[in-house]
Amino acid sequence: MANATHALTQGDTRRRFKDRLARLSVTGGGIAVLLALLLIFFYLAYVVLPLFKSPSVELDGTFDLGFESPAVQLGMDDNNQLGFRYSEEGYLSVFSLSGKGKMVVREQLAASPTSFYAAHPYAGVSAYGLEDGTVSFQRLRFLSHYADGKRTFTPDIQRLDTVKLSNGLPVSSLSFAQRQNDRVIAGIAGDWLNIVIERDGDEILHAAVPTSTEASVLIAPRGQKLFEMVGNELNVYSVSDRRIDLRESVDIELITGAMPESMSLLAGGHSLMVRLDDGRLTQWFDVVKSGERSLTMVREFDTKDGYLAVEPHRNVFANLTPSGALTLWHAPSETRDNFELPAIAGQIDTLGFSPRADRLLVEKGNTLTLLRVDNQHPDVNVRSLWNRIWYEGYGEPDFVWQSTSGSESFEGKLSVVPVVFGTVKVAAYALLFAIPLAVGGAIYTAYFMPSGLRKVVKPTIEIMEALPTVILGFLAGLWLAPIVETHLPAVFLIFVAMPVSFLLTAFVWTALPRSIRKMLPPGGHLFVLVPLILVLGYLAFQLGPWVESAFMGGDSRVFVTDVLGVNFDQRNAIVVGLAMGFAVIPTIFTIAEDAIFSVPSHLTNGSLALGATHWQTLTRVVLLTASPGIFSAVMMGLGRAVGETMIVLMATGNTPLMEWNPFEGLRTLSANIAVEMPESEVGSSHYRVLFLTAFILFSFTFLFNTVAEFVRQQLREKYRAL
Repeated sequence: MANATHALTQGDTRRRFKDRLARLSVTGGGIAVLLALLLIFFYLAYVVLPLFKSPSVELDGTFDLGFESPAVQLGMDDNNQLGFRYSEEGYLSVFSLSGKGKMVVREQLAASPTSFYAAHPYAGVSAYGLEDGTVSFQRLRFLSHYADGKRTFTPDIQRLDTVKLSNGLPVSSLSFAQRQNDRVIAGIAGDWLNIVIERDGDEILHAAVPTSTEASVLIAPRGQKLFEMVGNELNVYSVSDRRIDLRESVDIELITGAMPESMSLLAGGHSLMVRLDDGRLTQWFDVVKSGERSLTMVREFDTKDGYLAVEPHRNVFANLTPSGALTLWHAPSETRDNFELPAIAGQIDTLGFSPRADRLLVEKGNTLTLLRVDNQHPDVNVRSLWNRIWYEGYGEPDFVWQSTSGSESFEGKLSVVPVVFGTVKVAAYALLFAIPLAVGGAIYTAYFMPSGLRKVVKPTIEIMEALPTVILGFLAGLWLAPIVETHLPAVFLIFVAMPVSFLLTAFVWTALPRSIRKMLPPGGHLFVLVPLILVLGYLAFQLGPWVESAFMGGDSRVFVTDVLGVNFDQRNAIVVGLAMGFAVIPTIFTIAEDAIFSVPSHLTNGSLALGATHWQTLTRVVLLTASPGIFSAVMMGLGRAVGETMIVLMATGNTPLMEWNPFEGLRTLSANIAVEMPESEVGSSHYRVLFLTAFILFSFTFLFNTVAEFVRQQLREKYRAL
């Protein structure tokens, strides 16, 4: 006994060692958690920061190959090893881009051509318009070879067919488009616009439309739309296999206050860029007005007069002025980056991007200058992420998330606003369902329920949290969603009738004589409420068809869409709110119930001893004392709802919409990452924006936890004196 007393007073070596080890383990674990969070934060920032890196343009070489005539197009191969040049005299020159440049091949493709057109600034099919009214086609390819472990490219020039466009009149303006087996060719010959459509080499349509000798023509890549610029007017033609129709005429001068000078197409051919005589550039594309497509000026760019070059795969263009001022524009977001290049100041003859848009080739007189361009993510900036953008094919500016498409010319629309909105929406609907049930259940369980029944109910609800969310999502998507769609009136009857019935039952219960109420054992309220819930559910499903027939015309879904004028998706916010609420309830219930049950008994006993009722004691003592814990429970439930993935992935339809409509789907940050991350290209804008959404989700969780802790501490300080 003396030894034991001595060990307790003086301390035991083994006990002190174990205490020190436990203290170090807890401290080390906490530090490890903080370090892990910091590593996650910095890794997300490391992946995201390149999105906002400013582009750069540097001189990469200058050489003079002694060309005699100006170029009509410049281009490069895919690996920036060889450059090519089509001249006004009909020559194709291929030269090396390394060192001081070296001529590889020079061949005359046409004699005394009058016009030229190529659909892309990279190697492919091009055409020269000739004095006799014909059009000669040729193809340039670069063939790769491996020798001594190195990959080299050699040009392959093929002369293709010749098409008769007019009867002996020179072709002053030329354009063509290839669509599957068809080829559409248009050109200005004299004062006629000639259009030829070929299929498998055979002419199926030849049309001639009166025009002006000063007109210019341009065909969209698919050949279904043709633009003709005549003076101040822009004529838009619809082209089909059987006929050519003038769709509309637009007065450019009337709309812009300046005369048009030239036109070109952005990547994909959906937008038309029109250069005005005051140097400004305007962007036009089709907008649906009154059920019909109309060419509309969407935006204008405040540029100085210069030479325009368009990237082949993105809606980015460069404008280079004679003073050496180069501007890179991203058309949809209207963002620009300016560069001063005095080394290439002077009259610019031609400007062309490389296929990968990482080089610019500039011709000024007889001098060729190669510029190295680093502009990896022009389509992602603060404005495109958080502001409304007017995208091609849309009737107005909007927040749009659309990262993929079946078209090669598609450029991603990566606004994070719809997925952030979807996250807030799903959390709001989930908490709207979960908070009343969870907090109300916690109050009843901790304060009113007998201890024997509490020992059964509380663990049962806590076990609900162990149910895999993928199971909840599966049940919500495949079982609950069809029930809600089929029995929509019954679902709303339950939501309305359940609270009202509970209040009426409570009122009737208090009106009963005390002798009758004492007949029920402690916790016997469940013998009244559970049958009431089952009866109300049964009656709601029985009355649902009658309500649907009497007030909704026999079809609730048609009533919602046609009469109320709102969209209805089977997997909507109501379904995900119910499923998510079911997942969040155990979290809120457990923490809130512990907080309420932990209120010191001397506070409740003192209140009751002073004559307060149980309800007064609950509302004025217990809930105030437990308010920090209840608030923390709600915030934990909010964090769970914001970060949940599988339920929203399987039960929402994953449609990134900006509507509070409960009958429509949504897409959340977490579900968006889960859906699109496996298919995103590593290092692409899409890939990094997904990491940005993860960073936003991480920030949301951190913010909610910080606010919850701050408010909890404030409430604890406020009600500590109770």
